[in-house]
Amino acid sequence: MLSKEDNQLITDTNSGTPMGELFRRFWLPVALSQELPGPDSIPLRLRIMSEDLVAFRDSDGRVGLVDKYCPHRGASLFFGRNEEGGLRCIYHGWKFDVTGNCIDVPNAPEGETYKNKVKIKSYPVVEAGDLIWAYMGPKDRQPPFPEFEWLNLPRSHRYVTKFQLECNWLQATEGDFDPSHARFLHSTMDNNQSNPGNALNQGAGAGGRVGVNQVNLAAPIDPSERYPRAVGNRRFKETDPTSASNMRLEDIDAAFFSIAASELPDGRKQAVAGLRWHMPMFCPPGVARPGHFSANMRVPVDNERLMFFRLRWSLNPMTDEDLQEYKLGGYTHPEMVPGTWRTKANVHNDYEIDRLAQKHFSYSGIKTFPLQDIAMMEDQWGPLADRRNEHLTSMDYQIIYLRRRLLRTAKALAQGVEPDEPWMSESYRYHTAQVVLDSGTLEDAIEQAKLKAKEPVVPSDLKVEAPKISA
Repeated sequence: MLSKEDNQLITDTNSGTPMGELFRRFWLPVALSQELPGPDSIPLRLRIMSEDLVAFRDSDGRVGLVDKYCPHRGASLFFGRNEEGGLRCIYHGWKFDVTGNCIDVPNAPEGETYKNKVKIKSYPVVEAGDLIWAYMGPKDRQPPFPEFEWLNLPRSHRYVTKFQLECNWLQATEGDFDPSHARFLHSTMDNNQSNPGNALNQGAGAGGRVGVNQVNLAAPIDPSERYPRAVGNRRFKETDPTSASNMRLEDIDAAFFSIAASELPDGRKQAVAGLRWHMPMFCPPGVARPGHFSANMRVPVDNERLMFFRLRWSLNPMTDEDLQEYKLGGYTHPEMVPGTWRTKANVHNDYEIDRLAQKHFSYSGIKTFPLQDIAMMEDQWGPLADRRNEHLTSMDYQIIYLRRRLLRTAKALAQGVEPDEPWMSESYRYHTAQVVLDSGTLEDAIEQAKLKAKEPVVPSDLKVEAPKISA
């Protein structure tokens, strides 16, 4: 469990708080590029880490992210006229460019000189990977842009969308570091035989990476199991590959990895360095489907809501079948309420739980695995969990590790020690890697896997132009 003080510190991302300032040291995704479809398109109202902002694309296609409120008398710039190189407030005509500079004050005789005294809050922006990113920290601490390799792939090689969750960013993020939930929450009552694409095999939970099998629910049930239907082969044992005794966690630059090693029957040594996380909230949980990688990015809207950016990418162009499944299949990306970024099945309708399916087929009774996760995340002692009530076990070791690193870094920043991770831009291209050595020790295999995890995945002939800061 966490103390009241540590729980407050790690969940509060408002400006001026230790965690809020830590988040603001990194480039963060704030919107989809498609939400600003073209020059002079409709402005976009955003709330990020409890700040009310407006994004707009000017006549030259540049994106600006500025304070929502006009500094004259506080009118909302969301209603502004986006034209002729800037966003003009419809209340009195004041106009601002993408950098927040006031470029026209037409409602006063002194406007031509007075405009030079006015500037609204604005943030540097990068458009990359079909996302709009912003840096919201101190100007003198602006880091290089993270080198996620999927950013430099052609658009045909990825699919990204978003949806809003009604809970704190941390309790949603922690679900990616929970290796024991998938056997229960994401399973079916017929040992997953009717759903071979189940999340247990897709890496949706923590530990579902290359070389780490969650469980074989089709295996015979231990006759000593007291609850053969509700538990069956789901019960964890010390020998399970995802248990703390068989996995070690290790910080490597801006990331942390789960490390596992074993000797094969023929004497060769196998090791897996599984990428688990990048600071401050980038989660790459695994392989989504053959040849497709995934990433989860959860950005606080405020302390009780978040925007979940869900990415799929591939070294090959995505097929029409791939895109059809992601957009309309409902399995990996839940159905949205039309015109919103909210899921159709949600906390207000109990996620459309089917109690008949729960009794006879689905362990949860909730239709798809993203919704199963969301239902468990959004109400953990409410939208902002009080972790003093927790009773953690050894299987929560990854969650504990994540919290300790975040708390350590945020507390250091509060004491004036700046984090190094925002400046380790190359470490954002690290990935999961597996090696098998014909000779040597297990430690040799582990070191080789860690080195391989740093090697580029995307061939140079696939890469497009690197992203540039546009404001």
